[in-house]
Amino acid sequence: MADKNQPIANKPPVTVKAGQIQFVEACHPPLVAGEYTVSMRQQIKESKEALVPWNSDPYASELAFSVDAPRFTLNPGDIHSVYPPVNETGRFDHALPHVVFTRRTLPWERKLDGMLPQLGEPFAPWLALLLLQEDELRGLDDQGKINSRPVFSQNGESLLHALSNNVLVPDVGQSGPGNQNDPNDTIRRKTWEREKWRYEGDQSEVKCCLAIDLPAALFKAIAPRSTDLPHLAHVRQVDTGNKEVQGFNDRGWFSLVIGNRLPQAEKSHRILLVSLEGWQNCLNDNWVPAANQKVRLAVLGSWTFTCEGPNDFKGSMDRLNFGSQPPPPQARQRVPESGFHLPYQPYNKASSSADDLVNAAFSRGYTALDHAMRQGERIVSWYRGPLVPLSYNKPKQIQEVVSCADELLRYDPDTGLFDVTYAAAWQLGRLLALQNQAFALALDRARGALRAKAERLMRQDELQRHREHLGLPKKEFLEDSLMDHMAGAAGQKLVDAVPQ
Repeated sequence: MADKNQPIANKPPVTVKAGQIQFVEACHPPLVAGEYTVSMRQQIKESKEALVPWNSDPYASELAFSVDAPRFTLNPGDIHSVYPPVNETGRFDHALPHVVFTRRTLPWERKLDGMLPQLGEPFAPWLALLLLQEDELRGLDDQGKINSRPVFSQNGESLLHALSNNVLVPDVGQSGPGNQNDPNDTIRRKTWEREKWRYEGDQSEVKCCLAIDLPAALFKAIAPRSTDLPHLAHVRQVDTGNKEVQGFNDRGWFSLVIGNRLPQAEKSHRILLVSLEGWQNCLNDNWVPAANQKVRLAVLGSWTFTCEGPNDFKGSMDRLNFGSQPPPPQARQRVPESGFHLPYQPYNKASSSADDLVNAAFSRGYTALDHAMRQGERIVSWYRGPLVPLSYNKPKQIQEVVSCADELLRYDPDTGLFDVTYAAAWQLGRLLALQNQAFALALDRARGALRAKAERLMRQDELQRHREHLGLPKKEFLEDSLMDHMAGAAGQKLVDAVPQ
């Protein structure tokens, strides 16, 4: 039993210190997706040494249950970040693309062959990243584009069923009776018979997913081999101090899936996060696809980026001075001072003309944005971010509590325009707080504690007024006052009133 005098030690949520990172090869879940049965048998004996049990037939019971996991679609909330960034342009040809998941077991929650792993047996992840270059993208026909398909349909085109024999689909057991000589194949098909109801139904209810038909030769050239997959995923723990984790990962555990192909300089690319379940027989060098054959893959995520020019901070700042183009060669050694402002013309500070007012706002980092008022009116308002291109000495003042973003709107009577900067920052902070589950729970607990303290103080004040009305001495606690009365005349009156 724990000693009451010893303080309770709270285990920190993150075990790595600031600036450190911990890598783990894999994080297999206790149970992967599949069907399970728990069996129980009980025999009653007089003693351990007794040979004959009391019950000739052991008591037995079974419980069947399923463990589910993402399969043909993925919740966007499971993806924490991607690299290279979505739709960004920069020098990304030096790093392998990767995707970071918020759940550390996600890449191992299924197996490639759909079977249950043996206890203690390591297995490869079921997710992979495929990188397509712009010339490979141009070579895809209309059928090779990403499109939405039903997961399963026996008569029509779907992810798991193709009308053309030239298109290979993932084998998850939907092809009918299995190979009698392969017990794993038979088990996979029996499992599919129990699970396919999820993907069947009327056309309006058929589960859909994103899919792409890639040339089989291209798939073999860019897809990782089964022996490479264990090296293309890992788990890491990082320090989450002073970081916004949105309440879902305060312990700093993340899983990563890395691509096996470097981007090419001066080219556009598309990344496909695909499921490799059912393709275990095609992820080796011995597989030889037929001519003009295609493979149909379930696409769980996709984004594009372009490798062009530098993507460091200095390069980004230099490009601000010359629009979206890099500085000309003759100006590389004399690049003017970079700023976060929009390009503006010289202006007269004392003038109230429209051009001077606009240029003055641009020089302070403002930009004009469309603004829809609550009454339905549409106007234009000024907005700027937290970074300003000038020395701004903000006076020290205490910000009063506001109940809505409209209280932070600032109106300029000279121009008739609103400044929505602080209102937008307040609303953004409110949305981030609502999205952070841990912060929302802590805020609710703090409000509950303050409310309880306020009620206690009000009750204490009410009791104090009653004491003053009765002429009783002031006591900090009601219990102390009660004990004093019981020890005095009130206690003696109570004793006398009790029959002997």
